Amino acid sequence: MEFSGINWRRLAIQSAYYFITLICLGVAGWALRYAYLYFNIPLALWVCLYIVIAVYLAAMLFLTIKIRRGTRKVAFHSLTMQLVPILATIFTLNLTDSQEDTYKPLTGRTSTYERHFNDLQKKQKAAALKNGLPPFKSRAEIEAKYKKLRRSGKLVQIESNSKYIVRDLTVSSPYVVPKVEELLDDIAEGFQEKTQSKSRFVVTSVLRTEEDIAKLRKTNVNASSASCHCNATTIDISYVRFGADELKPRNDYELRLALAQTLHELRKAGRCYVKIERKQYCYHITVR
Repeated sequence: MEFSGINWRRLAIQSAYYFITLICLGVAGWALRYAYLYFNIPLALWVCLYIVIAVYLAAMLFLTIKIRRGTRKVAFHSLTMQLVPILATIFTLNLTDSQEDTYKPLTGRTSTYERHFNDLQKKQKAAALKNGLPPFKSRAEIEAKYKKLRRSGKLVQIESNSKYIVRDLTVSSPYVVPKVEELLDDIAEGFQEKTQSKSRFVVTSVLRTEEDIAKLRKTNVNASSASCHCNATTIDISYVRFGADELKPRNDYELRLALAQTLHELRKAGRCYVKIERKQYCYHITVR
């Protein structure tokens, strides 16, 4: 049917095909993201994409055969045009990947490493007593003794830098024994080497005083004065918060995997104990 020079039948067929194309591309994009975030296998990205393309082309060919002879040419023309956005998508993905020639996504899953992060309180506390300081009653006591402890090489202050982020602490103070600072530097070095970026992890809890423990008990009944955090030997690192590198962005799954791999290596080397805390979304780490 034509009206004012417009073939509405042809327009309807072409519009339907382009609409199906958008749906297929949306499904392909979702499949790629899911495969990338949860399986982290680059090959899976292309397998998913090629499967979607193959299914799509097969469906279009089937529909073309069913169409009457008079509109078959229109259908094949439309089918050819569908390849343009699909090939453009493939080209764009390849172009994006080629911008970082030296970077290859990490392989593996976080669960592979995190199942080993089960060092319990008794083991961590023994290391804390061996390597740490006696508990402080208050932050005022820390401030009063810090200069002397600093000069004697027993306590250092940590702060956000190019390697890691120390978030604003409400129930702890940013002080640790020097061995923890060294451990943090090694974690950051391994983390950034694996991501090949300047991405940073976030330290969420450090040294707790008796006053901090009392405050924490109001919201966390498990808070204890026997906590390893009281000896300046223990830190919590979030596995869901990261400081992204804007020039070399990495998705959160890659960052979490890199952090888990780094901690696993250091734990295996006898540098630290690690316990994963699911409710707090962090790794509880005590230096050895």
